[in-house]
Amino acid sequence: MPTREIALIARARGLSRHLLARETLETLAETDDLPAFTRRLSRLGAAIDPIGEPSDVFAIERAVGRTANRHLRTLYRWQERTRGVLDVFAAHQDRRSLRALLRGAAQGAPSETRLDGLLPTPLLPQRALTELAHQPSPAQVVGQLTLLAHPDAPRLRPLVQKSQPDLLAVDVTLLLGFAERATRVADDSDEALREFVSTLIDIGNAQTALLIASGPRDIDPTNTFVPGGRWLRASAFVAAAGAGSQQPALRTLATALAKSPLASLLPVVASDVAHLDRAFLTAALERLARAARLDPLSTAPLLRVLLLIEAQSRDVRTLAWGAVFGTPASLRKQQLVTPT
Repeated sequence: MPTREIALIARARGLSRHLLARETLETLAETDDLPAFTRRLSRLGAAIDPIGEPSDVFAIERAVGRTANRHLRTLYRWQERTRGVLDVFAAHQDRRSLRALLRGAAQGAPSETRLDGLLPTPLLPQRALTELAHQPSPAQVVGQLTLLAHPDAPRLRPLVQKSQPDLLAVDVTLLLGFAERATRVADDSDEALREFVSTLIDIGNAQTALLIASGPRDIDPTNTFVPGGRWLRASAFVAAAGAGSQQPALRTLATALAKSPLASLLPVVASDVAHLDRAFLTAALERLARAARLDPLSTAPLLRVLLLIEAQSRDVRTLAWGAVFGTPASLRKQQLVTPT
């Protein structure tokens, strides 16, 4: 591994000491309401950027976003000129962001809601995400992506010209873009990064199969399968997509993936994306912790820190909204992703 990549891993490990520990997050979960949560969060000092006024839940979300942005900028400054882990992580976040932004525009969701949980990348920095979140339609989101020269823009453009864009086709296109960029990097890297990329592709394909199976769609499933996964073969994907409804499709996928690391995620795949993201993040952090112990100079330690940054952002947002709605502390703790 190049010396500068080793330096980047060391920098990431140092940064991880500034992230909130599980114990701290569980203490935050015990606050009675949002004002108490805000006061306790503010006492953490530099761990979270200043919240500002008015100190409502959206101000907390913005502070959490700035914190993640600060950590990621630090790591990007240390990046080797050759493509690596940070590029794969950025491609993963770009896919998450564009899926949320395009669906938010199609549904007319408030701009603040569209930005919930999104992390900036070199291709989509915070200012670009904010601009995209204010676009009134998917076509205008893609128009802005074109101005930003984002690599997914040309393939997305014909999919968003109708008044009701085909969001399934958008999802498949975003997964394809991620797979192409991330696989090129992972193929020249180590097992930890290859497993991360292939798992994300497998999960994306499983979601697509379930979406096709759950509704009346005139679609040839073979045209929606994205290569690059490890466990879900094209034949199983086509069988699940053609199952006619979600439950038989889920059973087909369960059989195909029974001996894979994805087996534990399958009950969640049939649910919404937020639950699946959380389940994947939890499982990935557990696997990467083991991989980092076995090979401290692999990509696993750096990838784990990147996912811990995502986990912290997700957890603080979850706790803030839990304080708003008065969710029981025990349930808030159960929803945490940051490991012990």
